[in-house]
Amino acid sequence: MGSQKKRPVRLTAQDREELVRVTTTGVRGASMIMRARVLLALDISVGDVDSKEVIAARLGVSGETLRLVAKRFAETGGEPPRVR
Repeated sequence: MGSQKKRPVRLTAQDREELVRVTTTGVRGASMIMRARVLLALDISVGDVDSKEVIAARLGVSGETLRLVAKRFAETGGEPPRVR
């Protein structure tokens, strides 16, 4: 659970709603949908999250992708990717 310990992802209710909308409605770029799914899976504000390996397997991404998305989230001050 490296990314969860080093760079915890804590989303607000509004951020969660927006990211769920990104993953379920409209036409978005594949990378934006993937980042939204990763952030939702890593979100500790709703309770315990699965291990990095379990999340990566479930989402079909690498552990490195999880790390990079969590890192970018932390570097931007906890701002999830915004829908424009």
